[in-house]
Amino acid sequence: MKVLKIIGIIILVIVILGAGAVIFGPTEVHMQRETTIDAPAEAVFAEIKGFKTFDQYSAWSEIDTTATIRIEGPATGVGASYSWESDNPDLGKGRIEIIEMEDMMLKSKMSFEGYPGEPSTSWILSEEDGKTKVVYTYDETNISGIWKLFSLGTEGMLAPMYDRTLEKLKTRIENRPELSAKISIEDVDPITFAGMEVSVSNDMAEISRAMGEAYGAIMAAITANNLEMAEGYPLAIATSYSETNLSMICGIPVVEESSIEDGDVSVMQSPDGKAIRALHFGDYALLEITHEQINQYAQYYGYELTGNPWEIYVTDPSVETDTSKWVTEVYYPTN
Repeated sequence: MKVLKIIGIIILVIVILGAGAVIFGPTEVHMQRETTIDAPAEAVFAEIKGFKTFDQYSAWSEIDTTATIRIEGPATGVGASYSWESDNPDLGKGRIEIIEMEDMMLKSKMSFEGYPGEPSTSWILSEEDGKTKVVYTYDETNISGIWKLFSLGTEGMLAPMYDRTLEKLKTRIENRPELSAKISIEDVDPITFAGMEVSVSNDMAEISRAMGEAYGAIMAAITANNLEMAEGYPLAIATSYSETNLSMICGIPVVEESSIEDGDVSVMQSPDGKAIRALHFGDYALLEITHEQINQYAQYYGYELTGNPWEIYVTDPSVETDTSKWVTEVYYPTN
């Protein structure tokens, strides 16, 4: 009887403590973890402002590598979302959506199946001497009922996962490829141009000669057919490339309504949609380095290269003879 009485007292105490937590427990929770990454804030922000590489550093991705993942909305910024579904009860089903993005700060709302609350998570960056302090937060308000009891264990449950995520993010960014080219993701419009295809050996002198002849022939066709040139710069779209040969379409922009029947010259359009864009500064002979850096960028950030690349020659070499001032835009279609 004494044992039963003790058990009854223990149960009563637990009930009283639970009821007290429900009545007087916190209605909001804040938790944060932080680290310092040896990289500029721009590099860190490029990683976290979308979900393309989220699984590369998220601690939760280690729980179930077979979970169904869906990334929707814009590639970065407000509206970008990440949802998951797993048979593992430690992961379950849920969604994250970016709801606010400012310089050095990103905030997302979260939802979890079976949980009535809608907590938020934020990334807050501050840079000093080329290093970035990263603060990763969890916040929830309007907690009520029995969920107040569960909220008491928030830090114990989440802190290790936040620490692991920051650890993985730090390792990933500090080992990122060094890229000298300025690279970004752009939504590009098609360019209407008069163009012709050229196939040459993969030799810089031969390529330069063939392109010069092609642009001369295109200009002659534009003049002969009374076409109106459009704003823009000469371009070249690579159609095939090997160690020994290169095929490309050289073009000069014309107005959209143009049509032409002039042998090898015809009116075409460049690709449109999402593309990886790099700004190349310097001699054309060094363009291969920029192309390689685009491939490194795509691999690191998880982009698939989906079509033929093209170059836009912003600088006219006949006007600007200093090759260090030449500007070339390089584009690769992507998903």
